[in-house]
Amino acid sequence: MTEESGFRITPRPLVVSLDLELAALSGATLGAQLLADLHARKELDEEQERDAPVGVYSVLALVRERISQLRRVVRDEEDPATLWASHNTVEDPAISGDFSGDIVLFSRASGRVPLVMWRFRAEDWETRKGAKKPKKPVAKKPKKPVAKKPTPKKPASKKPTPKAPTPKEAAPQVH
Repeated sequence: MTEESGFRITPRPLVVSLDLELAALSGATLGAQLLADLHARKELDEEQERDAPVGVYSVLALVRERISQLRRVVRDEEDPATLWASHNTVEDPAISGDFSGDIVLFSRASGRVPLVMWRFRAEDWETRKGAKKPKKPVAKKPKKPVAKKPTPKKPASKKPTPKAPTPKEAAPQVH
């Protein structure tokens, strides 16, 4: 639509699902693991046997770099928009209302903070709280009076008594 009609076309915000990103990294790691296993068992043909180590190395290098990039985003050293890809994109929760049990990241340009989309809701808490069984009252037995023995008073000392070192303090620390 044009501005004459009162509507503007704005690009959708870049929304990244941390769950989908981690699932993709897990899948890639599993692929490298399976390829390494086939290589170790000598179950590949000659060409595959030759290419397998490079394939495993390449996949693991990509996974490592993607995890490093993800860590930079988590530490707020890099814009979450740099993580955005087709395998981790989700609908904006503000539009969809989806509570998928995920952590959703937005681009810095959107001005929004990450959302933790866990399934904890106040009404669920009230239901759980109300579902607890009431404790049965326990009949208390009368207590017998206990005679107290007089304790001898120690003279007040101006110097604090030295405290014995704990085993952790007494043992030398090796780093």
